[in-house]
Amino acid sequence: MAHSTKKIQIAPTMESEAELVEQVVYDWCEVHQVDPKSHTAVMEGLRVLYLMREFDMKNRRQLLKALLDSDEGITPEA
Repeated sequence: MAHSTKKIQIAPTMESEAELVEQVVYDWCEVHQVDPKSHTAVMEGLRVLYLMREFDMKNRRQLLKALLDSDEGITPEA
């Protein structure tokens, strides 16, 4: 079976959302000295995506702060 050479088109908002998640996770991994390709990093990516969608956060610093705060047991405000 031949593979398609067509590229999958991703909506611009989803693409920028994915880039933001990647950036925040990378920042978090640097703070905690975790491999960005580890299972832990993937789970943090899910947390970032949740924060973005549940609390409508779009700012990289705000998202990183929320992740670091939640590591300390502080929950984000809606």
